[in-house]
Amino acid sequence: MRFEQLDLNLFQVFDVIYREGNLTRAAEALSITQPAVSNALARLRDSLDDPLFQRSGRVMLPTPVAQNMIGPVRQALRQLQSSVMDREIFDPAASERVLQLSLGDITASMLLPDLMRQLKAAAPGIRLRCFQLERGQIAAELAAGRLDLAIDIAQLSAPMLNSVELSRDRYVCLLRRRHPLAHSPLRLDEYLALDHVTVSSRRRGASYVDMALNRAGHRLSAPLRLQNYQTAIHVVLNSDMALSAPLSLAQRYEVATKELPFEIEPLDSLLFWHRNADGDPAIAWLRDLIVRTASIGLSQVAR
Repeated sequence: MRFEQLDLNLFQVFDVIYREGNLTRAAEALSITQPAVSNALARLRDSLDDPLFQRSGRVMLPTPVAQNMIGPVRQALRQLQSSVMDREIFDPAASERVLQLSLGDITASMLLPDLMRQLKAAAPGIRLRCFQLERGQIAAELAAGRLDLAIDIAQLSAPMLNSVELSRDRYVCLLRRRHPLAHSPLRLDEYLALDHVTVSSRRRGASYVDMALNRAGHRLSAPLRLQNYQTAIHVVLNSDMALSAPLSLAQRYEVATKELPFEIEPLDSLLFWHRNADGDPAIAWLRDLIVRTASIGLSQVAR
């Protein structure tokens, strides 16, 4: 079949099937019936002379041809979407977009209260879906359009991603107010002798603090590892365990804050988006709102 005879709408269906891995979920995402999805897939299979997906239980697994196609197809679809959106006037007050944002629990707790107040006033119909993806997944999710924005550290940087700095924070050691070491400067030997709560969004591997200590030839005693700081704070408040965390978090709780007795670089938080989303006015509007909100809230920490 000649290219000009192809129905380009079939590629949108192909993209959603690839993303969902299931015809029923693809139909729900496209707001059409499952037979309509099956028919579109059959037409595209005939046109390309490849099955594109093989059923494995309830999952539709892509063939090698589909795997090779998905990147260019998604890039083309996003470029078409951006070109159409460039011609539209984005009205935040009337928009009902659902936007996806990846961020950690500290950033969420400091950013979202002010951000949601501003959204309610300026764009009451816009809805946010917030979660924390593993760092290794973020670039691919942004490229696929399943994620619109992400707040993470500079190590996330990738060629296809644009970014802007939101804040810079420094690490301190948190202890309960009546901890035996709460009222004097913390020496390195005392710090290393403590039982620590380690926080990392990953299930394994060195944390930011671990890497700084490892470079100096030291290791922590960390009997507890968690994926979020909010739980870690409650452990510290009710035990003699220590937590190394950003100062902006420590300032929100009734804890003793001690300077770390070793060198550790400040932590920069950046807002990331895929460069193909530059032409999406809704994402650009939310991006600017997050930057303005962060300049007031996230950056108000001691340097």
